[in-house]
Amino acid sequence: MSIFPLAANLAAARKPEAPRARTEDEATTLAGGPVFLAVEELPEAFDTPEAAETAVPDLYGAGLYELIWRDGAWRVTMRYWRPAPPAPVARTGDAAVKKPLGRARTPEEARALLNTPAELATEVLPNLYADRRRLMRRWGRFVESGLGEIVERDGKFALAITYWRPMHAPGVAAPLAPVERIELVARVTAPLRGPEPQAELDIGLFEDQAPENPNVVLVTEEGDGRFRGSE
Repeated sequence: MSIFPLAANLAAARKPEAPRARTEDEATTLAGGPVFLAVEELPEAFDTPEAAETAVPDLYGAGLYELIWRDGAWRVTMRYWRPAPPAPVARTGDAAVKKPLGRARTPEEARALLNTPAELATEVLPNLYADRRRLMRRWGRFVESGLGEIVERDGKFALAITYWRPMHAPGVAAPLAPVERIELVARVTAPLRGPEPQAELDIGLFEDQAPENPNVVLVTEEGDGRFRGSE
């Protein structure tokens, strides 16, 4: 397994003194927050593979570099761990992409938002997309920032999102953050309303009111159909 440098940009990653990490967990510990494996192209272009190897002695064998042909010249790409922007803080992946409590780079920042110890987690969202282009139209900002990753599920594509979530003992609910308590109180005190007005109780399971005459009950699947009060 290759050991990649950890740096904020390509120039810093190429320096010999750049710290190195073998896994994402190691890189996350070094960075103090979420990271992602960036792939960037060196600015130089080369006429031959030999010229590229002369300029980049570690081109082969280390696993850091890759030689590619693009736009009529040989070019070199480099992989390195790059700190991601602050990750969303939420209790679920769905809330992380739609309505996070905030964003944090470190566990301490996330804990301040959640009022409980936090951990960095990756969760695959349930939405599936037929191709990568459609997914990128919806979630491209997360993929480009390194906080999201495209994964394949059942021949389609989904987004795996990285976010901070509460870390607590199994079976014990984490305390709610202040903003969550306010939202919960608002929901509890709001009057209950169904999506449609309650129908009269004498309408059966397979019957419905006629739209042009509410006094007529129509059969939908089973029943005998009747005028109200005709019994």
